[in-house]
Amino acid sequence: MIRFGPFQVDPRTWSLSRGGDAVDLSPRLVEILTAIIEKNGEIVTKDELLDRFWPGVNISENTLTRAIADIRKALGEQASEPQYIQTLARRGFRFVGAAETGGTTGASESTGEDPFQSWVQGKLALDSLNLEKLTGAIAAFERAVVELPSYAPAHAGLANAYLMQFEQTRSGSVPDRGLLTRAMTAAKQACAVDPSLGEGWAVLGYLLSAAGKTEEAQAAARRAAALEPDNWRHQYRLAYSAWGEERLRAAGRTLTLMPGSAPVRMLSAMVFIARGTLDRAEREATVGAETQRRQRGDRTPLPAIGFHWLRGLLLAARGDTSAALSSLDEESTTDASGHIYAREFVLNARVATGFMHLTMNDSSSAAATFNQALAEAPAHPRATLGLYAVATRGADARECKNARTAAEHAIADLMRGERHVEAALVSAGQRIVEGQTAAAMELLDRMLADAPAGPAGWIIPVDPMLEAVRVAPGYPELLAKLAARAS
Repeated sequence: MIRFGPFQVDPRTWSLSRGGDAVDLSPRLVEILTAIIEKNGEIVTKDELLDRFWPGVNISENTLTRAIADIRKALGEQASEPQYIQTLARRGFRFVGAAETGGTTGASESTGEDPFQSWVQGKLALDSLNLEKLTGAIAAFERAVVELPSYAPAHAGLANAYLMQFEQTRSGSVPDRGLLTRAMTAAKQACAVDPSLGEGWAVLGYLLSAAGKTEEAQAAARRAAALEPDNWRHQYRLAYSAWGEERLRAAGRTLTLMPGSAPVRMLSAMVFIARGTLDRAEREATVGAETQRRQRGDRTPLPAIGFHWLRGLLLAARGDTSAALSSLDEESTTDASGHIYAREFVLNARVATGFMHLTMNDSSSAAATFNQALAEAPAHPRATLGLYAVATRGADARECKNARTAAEHAIADLMRGERHVEAALVSAGQRIVEGQTAAAMELLDRMLADAPAGPAGWIIPVDPMLEAVRVAPGYPELLAKLAARAS
C-alpha cells in the first residue's frame, strides 16, 4: 500500500481511496499517479510517462495533460496550489507530498512477477503477430487479469490475445466461435472496468465486426476513436469495422498518425476494388507489397502480409498474366511462417494461381497447385472446387462425380461455420464450373442483396475463380450494386 495525506493507493487493484472510501479514478490514472509517487520527489518527464503508459501509440501531450488534470481533480487540488503533484514547465511532474509504503505490493505473490510487466510483455508479443509468441502472450495477460482484476488494459490485452487465437481459425471452413466469445467477454470486461479506455472499445469493435454485428461494431470503434483520436490503432480498428467512405477516412487518419502502417492499405484497397477503381487499388497494393518485401525478417509491429496476393489478383484482372503469377508466387514462397496470417494468404495465393492456370487451359499445373493447397489445408473449399473444375475437363466420370461431391461438402462446411458470403462465392464458382454462368450471377446478386452493410463480395471484380461472370449479361449491373454498397 502507498499512503499519502488522507489517501491510500492499492497497487494490486490500482484503486485509490480516501479515509477508507473509494475515490472515483480509473486504474490507469491511479497507475500514473503511482509512477509519479514512486520517483520519491524526482522529476518524471512527460516522455517517460508517455512511453510507459502509451507505448507505441502516437498521441499528443494533451492526452497526458488531461490525465494529470483528472488525477488532480480526484485529489482535490489545483495546479496553481499543488499539495501532491507539481508541474514543472516543459520538464514533467514531481510528487511533493509525503508518502509511506507498506503492506502488499503490485507484484504477484504466487510468481514473484510484476503483473504490469506481464501486461507489457503480452502486448509486445501480440504486436509481432508471431504465432510462436501467442501462447506466452495469453499466459501473460491471464496472469495480469488475476493479479489486477480492476486494471482494464489487462482485460483488453487478454481480449486481443484471444482474438489472435480466433484469427488463426477465421479463414477455415468452421472458425472457432468459442474463442470469439471468450475474447468478447474479456473486451466487455475491459469496457465495464474503465469505460474511458479506448483500447477496450477498439478491440470490442473488431470482435463485433468479426461476429457479423456491423452496427454494434462501428459504434464501439467510433467510441474508441472519439476517446483517443490520436491513437492510430483505434483508427485502424475503426477502418476495419467500417466500410465505404468511412473506412477510407479512418484509413487516411491511420496513415497520418502512423505513415508506415501497411495493413490499413489492404482495407482501403478492398473499398477501391468494390467501387471498380482498380488502378487506385493497385497503387495501394503495390505500396503494401513493397513494404512487405522491405519488412521481411525485421521486427516491425503489425508487419505487412498478403499484398503480393492482392497485387497478383489486380494484375490478373487487367490481363498481365505473367506479372500476376510472379506476384502470387512471391506471396506463396515468402518465408513468413511465424506470421499469424501467413498460412491464410499462402493458401489464397496458391488457389488463385490454380484458377489462373485453368484459365490458361493448363489443367496439369492447376491440379498440382490445388493439391498442394489441400495438402496444407485439407478440404479447403476453393482448392476442392478447383479440383472439381480440373475433373470436369477429363474423361473419368467417376472422378468428376467424386470431386463434385467433395466440393458440395466443402460448401456445406462453410455454411455450418457461418461463413455465408464465402459459401455464396464458392457456390457461384461451382455453377461456373458446371457451365451455369447465369445461375452464378443470380447467386452473386442474391448474396449482395441479403448481406448486411459491409465488404461482402468486394473480391468479385478480381477473383480468378469468378472470371467467367465478367462477360455475362447483367455483370455491369452487378458491379454497380457492389459499388453502391461501398459508397
